[in-house]
Amino acid sequence: MRRDTRDAFFYIGPSMIVLMIIAAVPLAVALGTSVTNWDLHRPEAREFVGLDNYIRLFRDDRFTSSIAVTIAFTTVSVGVSMVGGFVLALMTQRNFPLKNVVRALLTIPMITTPVVSATMFRVFFMDPDRGLLNWFLGVLGISGPAWVASWPWAFVAICAVQTWFMTPFVFLISDASMASLPQSVFDAAKMDGATYRQRVVRLVLPMLRDPLIFAAIFRITIDYRMFDTIYVLTRGGPARYTEVLSVWVYNRALRSFDIGYANAGSVVMAVIVAAVCLLLVLYNYRKREIS
Repeated sequence: MRRDTRDAFFYIGPSMIVLMIIAAVPLAVALGTSVTNWDLHRPEAREFVGLDNYIRLFRDDRFTSSIAVTIAFTTVSVGVSMVGGFVLALMTQRNFPLKNVVRALLTIPMITTPVVSATMFRVFFMDPDRGLLNWFLGVLGISGPAWVASWPWAFVAICAVQTWFMTPFVFLISDASMASLPQSVFDAAKMDGATYRQRVVRLVLPMLRDPLIFAAIFRITIDYRMFDTIYVLTRGGPARYTEVLSVWVYNRALRSFDIGYANAGSVVMAVIVAAVCLLLVLYNYRKREIS
């Protein structure tokens, strides 16, 4: 046991050191500057203000609005991609022609960078004058909206693009996990008269609880700090209806140059996402203890 532990630290140690440098150090800097009045217009006038920035945050309607937008965006995007990825994995478990080709095609959205995906959707699909979506709606006699410049279509647009981009991740996790499930269990349930729906609900979902919760945690951490896709599509507009926390932090730090206040918002953002992920881990642990 001691030798295994020593070998594990030998192999994991370098990665943990790098992780501490790129994660812990910026977090410490953010915590330190979040209690100061640091304005880049007057960098020499930085002073300690304690919790004033945090008190100011929750009196800021724009900040609380960005929290609500972030929660709504994360809930919709994570929920749809989790369901969509799981359903796609179920569909590809059956044998059909070109099955492996279909699996490969389903992963294409994930291998494109978020900025490229967002630009492609904004220019080719969601442009109000030349986009394919409004062209198709015009063929049907429907006047298409300004997808990224009007409410609620701008919110629908960012959720749709993020869902398209991240559903393949959930699909890969679900597909790989389903491939490792024992077929004998399903054969026995089928012989006992269990329907396909019953086999999915009573067998597949319970056995995939751990990988699905891992996928959900990963998805939440990505969507909660999503910046590039939303900034390329809407830049937080119209009228801040799509201004998530990451865009709010960017605007405060690099447009208003109020670094201390922006870092206080980023700390609150990190605390919220950590609390949500911790609740999911505790839920999974409790379910495992009960079972």
